[in-house]
Amino acid sequence: MSIKCTVTTDLQTKDTNGYSGMQKHVEHDSSINHSNKDIVFDETQFNIYGESQKIRDDLTLWNQEHFQEYVDEHDQHQREKNHPERQYGSVKNYLSGKKKTTAILTIGNMEVQSELMKKFCPASSYSEEQLPDGSTHLVFKLKDNNGKPISDNITVAKKFYDCFNRALIAATNNNVGWNRNGKRINIGDYLHRGRYATNNDEMGISHIHFEVGTFGMTRGGKKRQAHPTNSLNQALVSLHQAVTGETVSGRVAIKWYRASIDNYALKCLENELHKTYNVPSKTQILNFERKTKDDPTVQTGLSMEQLKAQKAELADHQSKITQAQADQKKAEDDKQQAETNKKAAEAMAQQAYNALKNDYERVTGHKAVDSNNNPLSVQKLGEGLKSASESMRETVKQANEDKAIADQAVKALRASYKALTGKEAVDDHNQPLSPLECSRRIKKLTKKAQEDQTQAVSNQQAAEEAKQKALQEQQNAETARRTAQQQLDQLNQEIKTTKQKRLQAVTRELADNQLNYNNGEAVTEDNLEEVEKAIDNWRQEQRHQWQSEQTKNTQLVSTNQNLTTQNQQLKDENTNLQTTNSDLQSTNRKLITDNQTLTNEITEYKTQLIDTITENEPTHKVEQSRLQSGEVAEEVQTYTGRQQHQRQPLKYLINTVKKILQHLKQDTETFINDVTRILQPQKPITANTKLESHYLDPDSIRPTKHPFNAQEEKRLMNNPAMKLKKAILQATQEQLQQAQQHIGHSIQKDTNGPDFN
Repeated sequence: MSIKCTVTTDLQTKDTNGYSGMQKHVEHDSSINHSNKDIVFDETQFNIYGESQKIRDDLTLWNQEHFQEYVDEHDQHQREKNHPERQYGSVKNYLSGKKKTTAILTIGNMEVQSELMKKFCPASSYSEEQLPDGSTHLVFKLKDNNGKPISDNITVAKKFYDCFNRALIAATNNNVGWNRNGKRINIGDYLHRGRYATNNDEMGISHIHFEVGTFGMTRGGKKRQAHPTNSLNQALVSLHQAVTGETVSGRVAIKWYRASIDNYALKCLENELHKTYNVPSKTQILNFERKTKDDPTVQTGLSMEQLKAQKAELADHQSKITQAQADQKKAEDDKQQAETNKKAAEAMAQQAYNALKNDYERVTGHKAVDSNNNPLSVQKLGEGLKSASESMRETVKQANEDKAIADQAVKALRASYKALTGKEAVDDHNQPLSPLECSRRIKKLTKKAQEDQTQAVSNQQAAEEAKQKALQEQQNAETARRTAQQQLDQLNQEIKTTKQKRLQAVTRELADNQLNYNNGEAVTEDNLEEVEKAIDNWRQEQRHQWQSEQTKNTQLVSTNQNLTTQNQQLKDENTNLQTTNSDLQSTNRKLITDNQTLTNEITEYKTQLIDTITENEPTHKVEQSRLQSGEVAEEVQTYTGRQQHQRQPLKYLINTVKKILQHLKQDTETFINDVTRILQPQKPITANTKLESHYLDPDSIRPTKHPFNAQEEKRLMNNPAMKLKKAILQATQEQLQQAQQHIGHSIQKDTNGPDFN
């Protein structure tokens, strides 16, 4: 059976410090006195911290890519408006005054973790501990009784917590996203994760704190065009629009974002548990649940601090309700006790009445009823007993006065005794009682009857008083119950009224100051305390800002006079500098143009030189000493060799071409000399020899018009080309054919290259 598991995502934009302001909170250093008392420092070793310089640089570069163009346009606009003091100067300065966004992603809770530990971890690796609220929670046993680490249990705990670490990091990666119309849209394009820290040591609530770089576009209007912003609300709206194509409010966008991330995070943890513990793919371990459906007192999507504050408020309210219920129960118990006392009093009154009734019937010999056969009241019974007592007293008196009728009196006395007691006037030995003993006993009985009458009346009065008291206590209990209920209702109403007043005051203050909580999130009773806390922080910031501005204003007033004096000087200097700057810019542009032209010419010249080298010596290589370490010299006819030559100075290339051309000249002269030797006549030419040439018409020879120059003639006579021309003119047909064959063979050899056979 799968385990029901909740996931919550909390995005916060509290201040300009961002992740840096909460860094000590997430590091869980045991030497610091943390306000969070739920930290298990033995498990801090399983946390993961992604705070490297590479991650910081990556977020900085991301911000540069998204806001640099906007900052440049803004600064240029301010310069054009003669407000250079309003320039940002850089993306870092632009973002320094903005509120930074942080986020918390939480998977599961203490109950979920305990269930997973029971499912995947040995029972010997953990123990059950009781929390301050009376509930229990499973904690890994990482040390024995002597404080020494238990390596096996540490391995089990690391394996278990690494599943949460990987799932939390994977769920918040910047490459998580959607494919829409052949285009990839990542969350990191709008909400870019920076530094992060996973916490697995807070009483079983595994979560990740991470820094969020935000980017979105404002909607724009008639007065101002849409522009980039780091507002969390606009980033969420822009992300939703990019994915769905719909424009919605910030409230709808954040609900959509949380729903997407929460479901994906649970899938990440499900996959990690399957891979780590080799669970079959068909077996579902976790089942996503929103606790608000079953328990309206618990909301998802809240931060840990918000959840604790909400629970504390509910606990306080519950304690008041419990006290009122206890008072009501006490009132009901008092009412029940009064009923019991009333019944006891009625029973005592009935018992007293029965005793009085028995005495009456025994003394008078008549039933205790009136003429209508109704039971006599206590008063009537007392009067009857009193009358019988007086009658017996008169009888005794008459017996004392008239001894003559003593026997009758004794008889009457004994008869009265018998009537009173229902027994014969005899003692324990069955001997007749003396008249004195009979009188004494009758007197005693009469006195007892009077006492019984008095006691009955007293009991009746006590019963009436007990009855009245019970009724009074019942009324008091009912009054107390009603009072307790009224107090409870009044308390609830006061709480509700106070919250409404606070809610109205907060809403009014937000509207008056044009503030938005959590990027446009509406103020409700659930987030009222967080909004009030945020407003208090805002007031404090405003107060500090006002004080700072007052100080700055005083300083500005004191320095304004100096600046005014210096302003004219700066204007004059600025005019001169502008003139000089204009001249320098013109000169600079000309130099840049000349430099570019020269660079192009050098590059072109280098290219021509390299082409000459390639054409005349394609196997030429740059000296190894001129190359980089580990680089191998290549022939100039290859691409690598050409690049190696291109990197060399122009002077080197010129010298190389000179050497190649000099060598080529020597080869050419040698070749020409060889051809010339072939064409030279074997015998000296006589005066009668007739010169013939296929290429020269003797009739075309004319006298030169130029003056004779001996040095020039000598140079021309030694010139290989002139020698070749002269040899051609003097060569025979056979020599020309030999020369042609020699030239053809040489050309073919150069064309085919060396023969390795």
